[in-house]
Amino acid sequence: MAVSALFGARARAPVVAASLPPVVLVLTLIAPALDLLAMVQPAASLPGLGLVATAVASVSLLFTWARYPRTGWLAAACLASVASLGMRVVGADVAPLLSLLAVVALGIGGAFASPALEAEAWLA
Repeated sequence: MAVSALFGARARAPVVAASLPPVVLVLTLIAPALDLLAMVQPAASLPGLGLVATAVASVSLLFTWARYPRTGWLAAACLASVASLGMRVVGADVAPLLSLLAVVALGIGGAFASPALEAEAWLA
C-alpha cells in the first residue's frame, strides 16, 4: 500500500498596499507650506501655527503607522515628522528640512500615487 503525503495549503495573507487617507496627506503638507510661506514672505511667518501643524501631522502619521506597522517608508516619514516637531519646539533651523523629509518619505513610499483600479490590479 503506497502512502503519499500532501503538502499543506500554503495560505498567505494577501499583500495589501498601505494607502493613506487624503486627510493625512493634507495634514502632512500644511507644515511645509507654512515654511515656504515664511521663506517667501517673512512678515507672514506664523511659527506657532507651524508647530501645531507639525504636531497634528506627527500624530496622524503615528496613528497611520500603528495601523500599518510593516511599512518602512511610513515609519521614516513618522520619524522625520516627530524629529521636526522636536526641532520646532527647541527653535532649530533644521525643522523645515525635516518636515520636507517627511513629505519625501511619503512620496517614495507611494502615498501620493493614485490608487490602482481593481481591474488593473487583477490584470497585473
